[in-house]
Amino acid sequence: MADGSRLFASFPQRLDPIAPQWDALRAHVAGLAGATPTQFVTDGVTEAWIHFDCDGHAFALHNPVGEWWLFVDDPTCPDAILARVADHVEALLDPIAGIARGHGPLPPGWFRVVVGEPDGRFTHHDFASLTLARGHAADAQHECDDPRGSPIAWIFDAAFDHA
Repeated sequence: MADGSRLFASFPQRLDPIAPQWDALRAHVAGLAGATPTQFVTDGVTEAWIHFDCDGHAFALHNPVGEWWLFVDDPTCPDAILARVADHVEALLDPIAGIARGHGPLPPGWFRVVVGEPDGRFTHHDFASLTLARGHAADAQHECDDPRGSPIAWIFDAAFDHA
C-alpha cells in the first residue's frame, strides 16, 4: 500500500444496521491469543477501522467497499503470523471458506463445493469445471428428503474465493 503496509486478506462483509459487524469483530479479535486491541474508529454508519497488535506486529481491519480488508503495518511480517491472524478473522467472517480451505489445496481451474447438511455435517467435492460444481451444488440442494430442511451449498475457486 502507499503507506508501506500490506493488504494480505479480505473477507465478505455482512451488513446489519442494527448490529454492525464491527462490534462482533472487535470482540473476536480481542479473543485471538497474543492480540491486543489498540484503536477503533467508525463513522457509526458504514465503515470502521479496527487496529490491534499481535505477536509484535500491528494489524488493521477496514471495511471500505463491502468487504473487510486485513492489513499488517510491516510487509515482512512472517507468513505464519499472517496465516494465524487471517484464520482467526475468517472463522468469524467467512467460516465456510475456512472449511473449504481445510480440505487441502485445489489445482488452478478447479472448484470445491461445500454442502452444509441439515444434520449439521459438512461434505465437500472437487470439480474440474464451474459447470460441474454448479450442477453438484444444485443437485445437493434439490435432492434432499430430510424433514429438517434443505442443504446449503457454497462453491469456491482454487483461491478459496466464492465462485
